[in-house]
Amino acid sequence: MAASINSPKVFISYSWNPIVNKQKATTLAERLSNDGVNVIFDDWNLSEGQDKYQFMEQMVTDSAINRVLIICNKDYTDKANNKKGGVGTESLIMSDDIYSKADQKKFVPVLFERDSDGKEYVPVFIKSRIYIDLSNESIYEEQYERLLRNIYDKPLSKKPPLGTPPAYILQEDQTFLQTSHKVGAIKKALLEEKRNYQIYIDDYYNSFIKSLNQFVIADSDLILQSQHIDELVLIKFEALKDLRNDYIFFLETLFTYSSELDLEKFIEFYEKLIEFQLNQDTSGYPSQSRAALRTDQFKVFYYELFLYTTAVMVDKDRFKQLGQFLNHTFLVYNKQNGNTTPFTFIIFNQIAESLNKFRNDRLGMNRINISADLIKQRADHSMYPFEKLREYDIILYYLSCMATNSDTFQWSKWFPQTTAYHVHRISMIDKMVSVRYFNKMRLIFNVDTKEELKKKVEDALAANADRLQRWHYEFPQLEFVFDFERIGIYN
Repeated sequence: MAASINSPKVFISYSWNPIVNKQKATTLAERLSNDGVNVIFDDWNLSEGQDKYQFMEQMVTDSAINRVLIICNKDYTDKANNKKGGVGTESLIMSDDIYSKADQKKFVPVLFERDSDGKEYVPVFIKSRIYIDLSNESIYEEQYERLLRNIYDKPLSKKPPLGTPPAYILQEDQTFLQTSHKVGAIKKALLEEKRNYQIYIDDYYNSFIKSLNQFVIADSDLILQSQHIDELVLIKFEALKDLRNDYIFFLETLFTYSSELDLEKFIEFYEKLIEFQLNQDTSGYPSQSRAALRTDQFKVFYYELFLYTTAVMVDKDRFKQLGQFLNHTFLVYNKQNGNTTPFTFIIFNQIAESLNKFRNDRLGMNRINISADLIKQRADHSMYPFEKLREYDIILYYLSCMATNSDTFQWSKWFPQTTAYHVHRISMIDKMVSVRYFNKMRLIFNVDTKEELKKKVEDALAANADRLQRWHYEFPQLEFVFDFERIGIYN
């Protein structure tokens, strides 16, 4: 049921000349009346013998009158400007001395006529006020709604309620990122279709890598014996959230406003991420010392970042580019041994021992996987909830099981750490009953047909590729996850 609302009272001041103007004013008064407005109109409310000027002044100063509509045409404007308001037999013309006696908020100029050059006829005493334009048939209905909303005090645009300052405003120790404000320049370059837009993207990649220096655990931090290494790692990882959010915004902008992706530079950026972590100098410390764990914040961060990268690319329907990305080789230079080593995407999933072992044992937390806990706790992006990230985590594990290329990384499979929070169905796989969705997913699995996918799964099972024990990490086994009889049965 519609809410009850009081009928506002409106007085219309207009000129009787020319006759078409009076007819238009009468039509407007009738329509307003039909829309629940209590209209005071001289033809309806002014009787013989009454003083028209006094009547008009009473309407203007009466607090019960919510609005005074000043119908502006050439005749009205001329009479008002020449101080002829309220005299003569043809009209109720307002003058500035009457106008000055009331709250000016109640006066609404309504434009009925323009001159031959398109200039509006509006009396000088209300020239500066915003008017309702009923002089043009093409916008009449839109402007009439504006007028009606004004009369009822129900504007189309309403100021939102006062909220609370965002968390980053209240944060004392803010992180100032080198990537800040660069995404806006990228968006502008893409929208304007600048041929050199890749320069802005390259600049973002470089700035992101440089920003990582803010989150390194320095030698001076390690000297503080009272500070446990897991605490330092945790502090740095939590501070990296701003950079994560900034990167999500970058990806969303890139994949929303550009259909292209320079895949080589995209991959090169991820290679530099790993190089940054591997080339942190820990050579002066014993392998089991706290210093050897000083890059664990980046291990968890890269793992989280890779899940969000997958999430954004799926959300933006970039399955082909995601498939190319996941099936590419990452070449990483290690300056400590002078070697360039090839890796698969598995390199972005490393175990943060300082958290999952040392912290777990030191505090007696008995958690299955603290990295998974942290990623779940801060999965606060509305478009990419933890449940989605966990699905992508599992898909990446299946891909690693089906991979035929060798990986020199010490782990041969992607380890789906987030499945410490158990899952029993994977919607991305279930939706492959649709031909349309299978044609997207096959690009990730790097196959053309479901028969090719079935062959890949069979080869992985024959090689005993899915060897992960599900004691604590529970999710569907590769052997049972695909129902090949149902893949592609719907259009």
